[in-house]
Parts: sequence; C-alpha cells; structure tokens
Amino acid sequence: MNIASFILRRLLLAIFVLLGVATITFILSHNLGGNPLYAWLGKSASEHPQLAQAYASEYHLNAPVWIQYYYYLTGLLHGNLGYSPSRGFVPVATVIAQTLPYTIQIALFAIVASIILGVILGVISARYHHRIEDKSIRAFYLAGISSPSFFMALILLIVFTYTLHVLPSGGAVNPFLSAPKPITHLPILDSLIEGDFPYFISVMRHVILPSMALALITFGVVVRVLRSSMLGIMRSNFVRTARAKGLKERTVFFKHGLRNAMISVVTLSSLIVTWLITGTIFVENIFSYPGMGQYVFQALQSQDYPGIMATTLVFAIIIIITNLVADILYAVVDPQIRLG
Repeated sequence: MNIASFILRRLLLAIFVLLGVATITFILSHNLGGNPLYAWLGKSASEHPQLAQAYASEYHLNAPVWIQYYYYLTGLLHGNLGYSPSRGFVPVATVIAQTLPYTIQIALFAIVASIILGVILGVISARYHHRIEDKSIRAFYLAGISSPSFFMALILLIVFTYTLHVLPSGGAVNPFLSAPKPITHLPILDSLIEGDFPYFISVMRHVILPSMALALITFGVVVRVLRSSMLGIMRSNFVRTARAKGLKERTVFFKHGLRNAMISVVTLSSLIVTWLITGTIFVENIFSYPGMGQYVFQALQSQDYPGIMATTLVFAIIIIITNLVADILYAVVDPQIRLG
C-alpha cells in the first residue's frame, strides 16, 4: 500500500464514521421522551405549541422516519443545526461559531504544551532511565495522569491566581478592551495580525491557565509512550549496528532512537486531542472561559437538546479530522507505508 492509497482509505473511513455519528444523533433525537420535538425544542416544546407545530412542519416530524432522516441529513449539510433554547433560540450554528474559536485556542496551546513537555521529559527519562531523573519524572507525570482536569484547574487557580496573583482567574480577555476585527475568528491571531498587542497580551494571559490545566493531565502519556519506545529501539539490532560503526552514543540516541520513537508520538496525538476536547467541558466552566465546552455544560443543565446534538457532531468532526491528520503524518514518517 502506497501513501496515496493509505490516505484515500482513511478519507473514505472518515466519511462513514461521520455518517454513523449523524445517524446516532438522529436515533437519540427520536428517543427523548418519545417525541422528536423534544430534541429540537427541549422544555419549550410543551410551553410553545405554535412553535412546536412550526418545527414539526419544517422538519417533517409527522412524516415516516426515513423521510425525517433524509431531511435531517439535508439540514446538516446546509448547516441547519436547529435553535438553542438556552441561548434565547439563537441558531445553534451561530452559537458554535462564537464559542468554537475560544475552545480551539486553548486546545491548540494545550496540545503544543503537552507534546513539547512530554517529548522533553520523555527524552530525559529514557536517557537517564532507572536514575533519579527518571524516577522524578515518572512521579511527576503519574501525578498529572491521576488528576482529573477540574482538580488540576483548581490547583493552578490557587497557585497562580490566589497565591502569586500573576494570572487572571477567568474569562477570555480583559472586558475593557475592544475586540479586533474578525479575520481568522481566532481572537489571539486577529489581535496579532492587527497589531493590537494589549489585546493579544490579555488573551495570552487568560489562555495560559486553561490550556496548562489540560496539558498537565495529558503530557504524561507522551512521556510514558516515548520513553518506552526509545528504550525498546535502543535495544534493537539496527542501533547495535550503528554503535558498531563507531557512531557516538549521543548521535545514536537522537538520530536513530528519538527519530524512530517519534512515530509513536504522532499516532498518540489524535488520542491526546480527544482527551483535550472532552476536558474543555470542565476546564472552561471553572475558568468561565466562553468556549464550546462551557456551552455544552450549559446545554446539559437546561436540557438544550439541539445544542447537545450539534456539539456532539462538532466534537466528532474535530476528532475525525485529528485522526485523519495523524494518519497522514504517520504515513509520511513511517517508511513501511511510504515505500509500500
């Protein structure tokens, strides 16, 4: 199998997975209280009969199930995700467009911090295995892995906000600053593009704690996998051959050991994103960060089924895209696929 065939198969698989997620949300919408109207209006279905009638007509809820399924998929393809009762019946697509960029901000910072910290400590741990450095690092990452995201967020709040007073306790930016024009719709990039450095610095200060709360519970997986992979590779035959050729141990360790061990980190990155996405639900609420995780929590509290169903789809799309990117990177770095 060459790299083009490998990528094509992953693309086809991603389409079927996304169709499966959409089908599951459709089935769930028809099992909420026995009436699909509750999936679109929540509690408002009984409080506003005229609105319920309008929804039943628009989404063909009185038609056979297969017709409803067709219009449901057609609506999804046109970006029609319903209206959010918990946000005053604002279109769910609008709410997601407003909240998703903030979640992307902290998720990107978290995955970069997690991988960088994990790789650095993983290399040190493998280099000095069974020594004091290795034991200290293992104790550190085990504490992180064992801690839930909300607990880590509270620890960071106590240390950096209430004790050291160096970082803000919540929010996405100083409310007294004017937002930049939406170019990329990521506030941190828009402020940087426009040269609005006070806004950029404020966004950076507000993103540190939420992203670190996520990174500190995931970096340990990178450390553990990288350390194990490197130790296994350093015992392999081709490494013994490199040593026999007279290469320095430092060159063997980094050029042959680390380079091959990074393949496992690439495949692990998709799982890390999945953990980060689910962790935002708790972290964003603790830090009052206006991302999609906070919206999910509010939708669950108010039984906002359109919001719950739509965010489930969005999370699934993010995870599918992440897995696809990880598969492509895996195909690029793995010679067995690239030369197959």
